Amino acid sequence: MDRADPAEDTWRAALSALLDGEDPRVAMGDLMQHLSECASCSTWLEHAAMVNTGIRTLPVVQPALGESVVNRVDVRMCACRTGGACLCTDCQCGPGCTCQTQSSVTAS
Repeated sequence: MDRADPAEDTWRAALSALLDGEDPRVAMGDLMQHLSECASCSTWLEHAAMVNTGIRTLPVVQPALGESVVNRVDVRMCACRTGGACLCTDCQCGPGCTCQTQSSVTAS
């Protein structure tokens, strides 16, 4: 099947859905028949399956690590360093931060 054929996009969308555990929206028998006749789609499926496996085996980034990085960036960019209002969503600036001093004033 020529890549310019719009039907090939339909087959590949069905194969992609199948890889994702979704309904391919075409009859399974038709899909298997197409794969047996279309070297291009068979090759595409092999590559897509390898990519899928590769992605699933990547290490999971720990949310705490991501949060720590964001907090460090927030601290460096926070306006409290220059006497302005704290801009951090989860303040990690420390006790000298303007949001800390304001919350202790309002709590008194």
